Amino acid sequence: MNELDFEWRANGGVARIHRFSHLRGQADRAVAAGKAVRILPGVVSPTSVASDPRVRIKAVHMWHRDAVLIGKAALVMQGLKPPGQHLHNLDAVKEVEAYSRTRSIEREGIRVHRWRVPRRYVTEKYGMWVVEPEVSVLLLALDGDWAWVCEALRQGLVSPESCRASRSSLSWRFSRHQISSALADINLKSWSIPELEFGRLMRAVGITGVKPNQAVRAGDRRYILDKAFEAEKVAVEIDSRAIHGTIDGYENTMMRSANLDRSGWKILHTTPTMIRQHPQFVLDWLASHLHRRHRPRTTFPEHILRQTMAGIVPA
Repeated sequence: MNELDFEWRANGGVARIHRFSHLRGQADRAVAAGKAVRILPGVVSPTSVASDPRVRIKAVHMWHRDAVLIGKAALVMQGLKPPGQHLHNLDAVKEVEAYSRTRSIEREGIRVHRWRVPRRYVTEKYGMWVVEPEVSVLLLALDGDWAWVCEALRQGLVSPESCRASRSSLSWRFSRHQISSALADINLKSWSIPELEFGRLMRAVGITGVKPNQAVRAGDRRYILDKAFEAEKVAVEIDSRAIHGTIDGYENTMMRSANLDRSGWKILHTTPTMIRQHPQFVLDWLASHLHRRHRPRTTFPEHILRQTMAGIVPA
């Protein structure tokens, strides 16, 4: 084991190689032999771990100490469990994103922007600079990466109110209209993309009285309803096959519906496919159970409704 190996071990798989570093020769030979890669200028890592997001994060920090993490890597470091996972796993992060006031660079799996986010939105985590979660969530919403946005809302890492309070963090980069549009969708409080799509639909046609992901009691049980209308005691549940199609998922859904029914709730079970293929039918079905004051005020052709769900046509 040579000095370069010790340096890698001491720094979590990365080594800073300055122009006159005594390790430069070892690093050059390791790169030439395919045993190491230059992740960033002056930063080398063993080839075997160079694609690990943890190593990439350390490389960004070593390359520029003032670099600030933003986006998915920052959210995971701040406690977010990535969509579809049960652990705080950085392996779900395919690209480490950061920014610097003076430098920008793009390498495989790493992107550093030259940005100037106000300092009040920056905090420290594990010895590194990261932006507040709201800034990352707002950026992901503007980029259309809604799975991560919904997950951050579901886990309570951010709220629509805290995101609105952080709108000025990116106002120098994006237009007022872009930020307002993203915040309007965040305000739908959706915990999944199908919930977001249905929320856009209801907003577009003027359905009111809905409370997304509302906690209600049914007997001695507490349930979270996807879309609840308390005045009518009607709820829309968007059941995906992945969760509700398993043996346990199906049984839990049936017991849940029975308990809610005994407490006076009418549950309308739909699926993401039903909403996407037959949006007008689902809206009409829901409207037939609502009070007049909460029913749709307008309607659109189905192809416009589908574009609205996808965010192509603003609701």
